[in-house]
Amino acid sequence: MRRGSRSAQALVVLAVVAAVGLSACSPAKVGAAAIVGDSRITSAQVNNASAGIRQGNPQLAQGEGLERTVLYYLVIAPWVLPTAAANGQGVSNQEATKLLPDAKTPDPDSVLVLRTFIALQKMQQAGLSEPLAQVQKDIAAANPKLSPRYGTFDAKSMSIVDAPPNWVVPQSEPTETTTEQP
Repeated sequence: MRRGSRSAQALVVLAVVAAVGLSACSPAKVGAAAIVGDSRITSAQVNNASAGIRQGNPQLAQGEGLERTVLYYLVIAPWVLPTAAANGQGVSNQEATKLLPDAKTPDPDSVLVLRTFIALQKMQQAGLSEPLAQVQKDIAAANPKLSPRYGTFDAKSMSIVDAPPNWVVPQSEPTETTTEQP
């Protein structure tokens, strides 16, 4: 029986080790489309906002990459919206909701995406280059991390770009070498 109890103990130890190992994956990252500082944008938020835009205004949802676009605006919203408001370019929920005429009860994240889109557009049209440059610096400093499903956030171009597959290793170009012969 002693041997059986050692096996049982070994299984318990393995289970504990496995549980600790699995918990090393931060719970904040489970189901995350993006991690921005201490904030998490979930895949469900991206999906719901995308569906809300498709339902509320199918014309806005035409083309490829709606989810990526929605995620982009959800990532930058915490910087764009307060900066726009502070510079007289704020956007209300009602103003954004006008872009979703077919939605009976618009998804809140859909409205947030459209508020951010309109606010960014207003600031660009108003020529607010200094506040926009500061927004870009602040977003770059926050270093948004995206799920590979969506790509990577490029702070220089302020866009989401395709993430290279992790199995592709860039190689340098071969160079010609000349050897001198005596």
